[in-house]
Amino acid sequence: MNSSLGLKSIKSLVLTPVVAVLALALIAATASAQLSNSGAPKDKSDDKTEKKKDKEKKKEKSKSGDESAEAQQPVVAPAALTASLETVVATIETDPVPNGGDAADDPAIWVNPNDPAQSIIIGTDKRGGLAVYDMNGKQIQYLSDGQMDNVDLRDGFKLGGQTVAIVTASNRKDNSIAVYKINPQTRTLENVAARKIKHGLTVYGMCMYRSAKTGKIYYFGTSKSGDVEQWELFESDGKVDAKKVRNFKLGSVVEGCVADDELGHFYVAEEAVGIWKFGAEPEAGSDHTQVAKVGDGHLFADVEGLAIAYGKDGAGYLMVSSQGNHSYVVYRREGNNEFVKKFRIGNGEGVDGCEETDGIDVTTANLGPAFPYGVFVVQDGFNDKGNQNFKLVPLQTIVKL
Repeated sequence: MNSSLGLKSIKSLVLTPVVAVLALALIAATASAQLSNSGAPKDKSDDKTEKKKDKEKKKEKSKSGDESAEAQQPVVAPAALTASLETVVATIETDPVPNGGDAADDPAIWVNPNDPAQSIIIGTDKRGGLAVYDMNGKQIQYLSDGQMDNVDLRDGFKLGGQTVAIVTASNRKDNSIAVYKINPQTRTLENVAARKIKHGLTVYGMCMYRSAKTGKIYYFGTSKSGDVEQWELFESDGKVDAKKVRNFKLGSVVEGCVADDELGHFYVAEEAVGIWKFGAEPEAGSDHTQVAKVGDGHLFADVEGLAIAYGKDGAGYLMVSSQGNHSYVVYRREGNNEFVKKFRIGNGEGVDGCEETDGIDVTTANLGPAFPYGVFVVQDGFNDKGNQNFKLVPLQTIVKL
């Protein structure tokens, strides 16, 4: 027997199983990677959590001077779309909402008539409820009442022999209209819903309207199907009830909306399309005009929050969150809503900038030394200190009234 040939045969017998095992391991690893890449898509909250982690890592690298100028750009902000934007900064931020992920969404500002510096901001936590903040951003109340998406308020509602400010919110947990009044002494919310008021659509966003013609107060509910409902709010045995008075439909997802109480307009954001203007009175029907269009150089999908900055004699501004490039767009309130400007919120002294904003609100009222010319409040999708929160920007740094 050839000893050399025998040795080769033995080596072959030993190596063959080893090679087979390695080949199987390689195949398994490749299949696992392909399965991971082709699995179910992450939801929006998972995406935001990952982007937030990336942003925090990049901030740490930036502090050490190891990061390139290109990498220091906002994580998901297209640099070409934000480079030329005017930048303002927030001076105050609220405490983070209790729930993690994509939770904070929409703010509303209540101006305290007795002491404007003691005004409050109400913010939604769509994973848990409503938070109430003072003008220093400190949380003073939290209501674990459901998955509140959008929130709005109106003064001047007659309830139980008093004139109160009422707050409504779209509760996606049970598809209802949440209704509260503001206690001006404690600056907290008290539930005043007469019953569980159910939407006729699968609710997403909402806003309110007070008619200058009749004094009546209304609630608009929006949906991912493009359907919109209008409800009249009224008193019933010391509580607030509602009846549906109108419905109409757009072609795709609508969430953010705002009504101009003085001019009688209702604006709604069709997220992938642009901004539409309807009549706000219940008899206005479905006639509408387009104010602005996604892709016009100003708006980048998704179009999210809308807010009205009231000026004198019908002047003022319509303000919009252009989420697709982390910016905000300003249009004139009067006439055909002419474009005015666009801007972003960058990092300030002790307060980080804002990206991927959902809801916004604005007031031109004097709120005391911190905000003598009003305030612009926005949701921040990527807060650098924990869960999402809301940022407060002095209005005079954005527009003059």
